Amino acid sequence: MALVFDRIKSTPGEALLLLTALVTLVYSLNFMFFSVCYTTAGEDCFTLLNNGAPIGDPAYGAGAPEFAFNGILMFGLFISTMLILNEGARGMWKVMLPVLAGLVVASAVIWIFWNDASESSEAPKFLTPIVTLAYAGAYMMLRSEDQVHEGLDSLSFGIGIKDPVAMMGLILVIATGIFYVFRQIADPQSVIDAVTPGNATDGLLAPSEVTVAFTGALLLTYVLWAVVILTQGAKGMWAVAHPALFAFLTVTIANYFGFVFGPIREFSEQNEMDAISGPATMLVFLLVYLRLRDEGIEDGMTIQGESQDSAGFDRFFVVGAIMISAAFMIVQISGL
Repeated sequence: MALVFDRIKSTPGEALLLLTALVTLVYSLNFMFFSVCYTTAGEDCFTLLNNGAPIGDPAYGAGAPEFAFNGILMFGLFISTMLILNEGARGMWKVMLPVLAGLVVASAVIWIFWNDASESSEAPKFLTPIVTLAYAGAYMMLRSEDQVHEGLDSLSFGIGIKDPVAMMGLILVIATGIFYVFRQIADPQSVIDAVTPGNATDGLLAPSEVTVAFTGALLLTYVLWAVVILTQGAKGMWAVAHPALFAFLTVTIANYFGFVFGPIREFSEQNEMDAISGPATMLVFLLVYLRLRDEGIEDGMTIQGESQDSAGFDRFFVVGAIMISAAFMIVQISGL
């Protein structure tokens, strides 16, 4: 018997996905909208969660922009989880296995790079492995009745995309993603060194190594999603593409509001490249998505179980952009 979502047959699998969705939603909203207050332990401001770091602690006021970006990446994971819950898990290995890979790496880096000299809350240090285990358990539970692994036996490793523009776009996205994943995880200090610190009360001190490495782990999922589309072909890959599209749409919107309302750090050339990479990725990936419509990327597409065509998704995407923009505007104008 389903708990909430009728298209998931495994009750334990649904419960574990719901746990994943809840944790990623809370942390994504907290980081996306309240990252500054998170880094200052909720001092004279609103936050859902805070790091509990006192003034003078290495984590106090450190890395709010990086936490905000991590929140957006987690928002994409939340969307992918809700997509499975709403539309069913059949054949969704193509969504879940990249997410699981990112979570496994995130669990590793959060322990490897954790700063024991800081008094900040250790909740993420333990919640990340718990969510990883829950997500892995959900995948195992969804293998029988829900057939989450359908199509995995025909996995291929060639180039499955025919359109040359889409193929080059995906290769560009993957190459850029690999660069950032490798840099963030293998050499987080190089990212930190490129930062010109701002005021601690604005959360603009340089991020910690664990924050930077965690970004790389989350980005790994998006790289693998792009690899799945490139190698397996576009047919029916809407469920892989949509979470990434909405995540990088959110990055673009967040960048705009961040630059308008500030405060922001003084940017180095490296920071400028990093800032432009999110919106550029959205533009390239959106172009890829539109080019791949002729190759069937939207075959079998549903929204809450109802079959949708391209026009249906176009409306959904525009409404999503309006809602995300409105959320950022409300937070900024209200002073939360």
